[in-house]
Amino acid sequence: MLQDGGFLTSDQVKSVRFDPIGEGMGFVGDVARLYIEYSGGSDEAPPTLVVKIAVSNDEVRKFANRAGLYVAEIGLYTELGQNLGVRIPRFYYGATVDGYFVLLLEDLSHLRVGDETRLGSLEDAEAAVRNVARLHARWWDSEQLAGYQWLYRPLDPMSAQFRQQVYLDAWTAVSGQLQSVLHADVYEIGERLGPKLAQIWSTASVPALTLNHGDYRLANLFFDGDQIVTFDWQFAQHGPPAIDLADFLVWSLTDDQRRIYETSLIDLYVETLVENGVQNYNREQGLQDCRLGMLRNLENYVISIPNLAMDSAPGQAWVDTVSPRMIALADWDCGALIPA
Repeated sequence: MLQDGGFLTSDQVKSVRFDPIGEGMGFVGDVARLYIEYSGGSDEAPPTLVVKIAVSNDEVRKFANRAGLYVAEIGLYTELGQNLGVRIPRFYYGATVDGYFVLLLEDLSHLRVGDETRLGSLEDAEAAVRNVARLHARWWDSEQLAGYQWLYRPLDPMSAQFRQQVYLDAWTAVSGQLQSVLHADVYEIGERLGPKLAQIWSTASVPALTLNHGDYRLANLFFDGDQIVTFDWQFAQHGPPAIDLADFLVWSLTDDQRRIYETSLIDLYVETLVENGVQNYNREQGLQDCRLGMLRNLENYVISIPNLAMDSAPGQAWVDTVSPRMIALADWDCGALIPA
């Protein structure tokens, strides 16, 4: 793979060992750090890499392929990566075959990674919001994105119908468990959401479309001084603005933090869009998009739980940390977006 990409021209790989990363947290991909030894002691290729492959679970892998998650991540690195507008890990190799995939990326373990199970700082939150606003501004109403068939489109009626069925299946599987961890108001929203999910998204009125990361939270960000490296792009999508902002507000802030800072962070998001050339978008539209995005937060939360290793400490810690944060949907009255 390194030779194919031109990263190894005068040497050969002698040995490779690997250490799994994030065990118990993988949804559709397994990740490991590779430690590589070269036969000639080469310094032209990296001594470590991160590899991502399809999960071994047949049903989850089939779901990932139906949803286009593997081809989306590779497509982003190979077709958009150099001009994305935000920093991403260096790409070394990517391929899909027969429902499996492999992705080789730069090892950034020397940088500080965010963690939504811990208390973040306002400085990190502001940096993250500016970062995603620059991404959105770069691709605001871009006609180019329409040409990438691998990009997920949440407003597409067929896509919305597919997600509705996935959500309903997941809700049936975990609703009993969720009743004990979700606030009653949020649980009621979750129960009502399933049968109406496709209708909500296929009829949504939005001011513009842009490129969304699709899973924008602290755990998918590396902090390198005043720069951010954004990774884990398998949910990349062409959709409404502020979806990523809603992701961040819910997944990466405690309830107290969100309630204190959400107004200023939304203002910062809109200001950064304007600074980067976006016109005719205001705070009121940002609030409306965030409410729609928060319904999607609940959707992703519900469909993630059946695929977490709940007997692992990381999996249980994630559920214990994130579940109370779903109260944002009640705070924002997101249930009002669900048709009767």
